[in-house]
Amino acid sequence: MKNINKWIISLFLLTVVQILSSQYYKDINLKGNLKYKQFYITEDIYENSKNHLDDIRIVDKNGKEVPFVIENEESQRKQSENVVAQAKISERIVKSDRIEFVVKFNSQNPNEDLVGNILEIISKENFYTKYELFGSYNGKNWDKIVAGEIYKTPDKQNLTIKFNEKKYEYYKIVTPIDKGNIFDEAVLKYFNPKTESAKMVETDLPFEIEEKEKTTLLKIKTKNLPLKTVSIDVADDEFRREYNVSDGTKYYESGHIFKIPGSKSSLEINVEEVSGEDSIIIEIQNEDNKPLKIKGVRGKYILEKIVFKATENGGYKIIFGNENLGKLNYDLAQFNDMIKDRDFVDLGTLNKIEGKIPKKPKDFSVYYNIFIGIIAILLVVFMARKIGKKE
Repeated sequence: MKNINKWIISLFLLTVVQILSSQYYKDINLKGNLKYKQFYITEDIYENSKNHLDDIRIVDKNGKEVPFVIENEESQRKQSENVVAQAKISERIVKSDRIEFVVKFNSQNPNEDLVGNILEIISKENFYTKYELFGSYNGKNWDKIVAGEIYKTPDKQNLTIKFNEKKYEYYKIVTPIDKGNIFDEAVLKYFNPKTESAKMVETDLPFEIEEKEKTTLLKIKTKNLPLKTVSIDVADDEFRREYNVSDGTKYYESGHIFKIPGSKSSLEINVEEVSGEDSIIIEIQNEDNKPLKIKGVRGKYILEKIVFKATENGGYKIIFGNENLGKLNYDLAQFNDMIKDRDFVDLGTLNKIEGKIPKKPKDFSVYYNIFIGIIAILLVVFMARKIGKKE
C-alpha cells in the first residue's frame, strides 16, 4: 500500500509540474503588402522562452505552424565582414606545457595598416581546446588579447575568435601541449559596426554583490539575452581593478576596469563567450582597497529577427515558453539571406496561454499533458474513496 501511495504522489507531482509549465504568446500585427514579414525578438520573449529560443513557434489563426527562421547576429553581421588577409601558420613552437601557433599576415597595400577584430581558424581536425590569443607588431613583443574556447566536431564548430579592433601583423594562438598540431591557417577579418545591419540595444540587468575576502563577486542575471558586453556604473571617482569573467565553474575573460580623473574610463566588459548562461559572475580583485560602490549594471546585445511568410491577412501568433519543445529546421533558413523585400511588423503584449493550446501541434506534448491530467483526476478520486472507506 505504501508503494502505491508513493506512486500516486509521484504522478501527482509530475502533473503539477506539467500544469505549471507556462506558455506565452504575442499577437503578430501584420502591415504592408509584401509576402515576407519580419520583427525583432523582444526582451520579454528572451526572458520567458526556453532552450535558447528553440521552443519558439509561429502559428496562424487555425493553430497551424508556419515556417520561420531566426536571424541571429552571425547571419546579420556577415554582410559587414571583410577579409583583411589570410595566411598559413608560419611557426609552431613546442614548449613543455603548450604549443604556440604563430601566423604573420601581410597587407595587400603596404601603406595601409592591418586592421582586424576577427580571427577565423582553419583546421582539418576535430578538436576542442582552450586558447589564449596574443598579438604583436614585430613578432617578438606580445600583448595578450583574449582567451576562450574553440572547437570543431562533425556536427558543429566554433572557430571564430572576436576581439576589439587591433592593428597587429603577428598573432599567436597558445593551446595545451596535449592538443597537438590542430591548426593549418588563419583568416584575419574586420567587422565594421558602422555598416552593420543588426541593431544594438542596451538594457538594465538585475545583479547581486557578494564580498569574499579581497574579491567582489558581481552576480549578473542575463535574462537569457545574447549579451555582448556589460557596463558597470561605479560611484567611486578613481580606481583600477583587475577582473575575471566566469559562469561559476570556468573562466572566460580577464582584464582591467578603471576610472582615472582627467583620463578615459573603461567600465565595459566583454561577456560574449558566456552570454548563453543564466547568470554571469564578474570577479573584481580589490587587493587591499575598499570594494567598489556599484550602482548599476547595463548590458548591450544585438537584436535577433524572425522572418516568416504570411499567406493570410492576419491571426498570426508567436508562442514560446515550453521547455519540452526543440529546435525546428525549415527550408527558409537556406535562402532567407536572399529575401530582400520584407515588411517590418509589430508584436502585441505578452499573454499567458490559459487552457487550450493552438490546434494541430506537430509534437504530442499537449496530448501527453491531457493524458496525465486524466490519470491524476482518476487517482485523486481513487484516493478519496479509499479515505472515505477508512473513515
